Amino acid sequence: MIPRTSADLDNLLAEAQRQSVEVAEILGGLSDEAALWRPDETRWSAAGHLAHVVIINTAYLGSVEAAIEAAVSAGGPRGDGPYRHPRVASWFAGSMEPPPKRRLKTFRDMVPDPGVSRAEASADFDRTQSRLLEAIERSRGLDLGRVRFRSPFLALLRFSLGSGFEMLLAHNRRHIWLVRELLATADFPGA
Repeated sequence: MIPRTSADLDNLLAEAQRQSVEVAEILGGLSDEAALWRPDETRWSAAGHLAHVVIINTAYLGSVEAAIEAAVSAGGPRGDGPYRHPRVASWFAGSMEPPPKRRLKTFRDMVPDPGVSRAEASADFDRTQSRLLEAIERSRGLDLGRVRFRSPFLALLRFSLGSGFEMLLAHNRRHIWLVRELLATADFPGA
């Protein structure tokens, strides 16, 4: 849910923490071999899905953190809501929600290394989730609708901080859902 008031930040924090626990439980229940298993060469492994999330989140968090720092340094804009978010950004965040309505070809620089280890994927995911939690906390008091940043992948897209946070969390949910779908595959090791 895109935050409408500052009270919604607690929901964003809770969702990010819930995702961290869920990913730890998923990866903790997999062997290294199972975490790298792919149904075919065109699909990603469980570790690969998380590595992709890390690629996206790392790039977006750089833009988010810079926007927060600039807003904090300049003293605003501030506010507790209600926040107004760009419609395109709100639509984009909603399009990330699972289950995926359609699978899109991923840009080459967003494709994960197919050999990323379970341990590396887990550590990198934890690190980016910590950055996301810190960014959400650091944004308290800012107007989450008026503080904006550009997409690191498509400069034409501008997001409000609030829609950016929700987009990252929705993208995480999407790939956690895809990992769970992968684990339910009949050929999955240990299925």
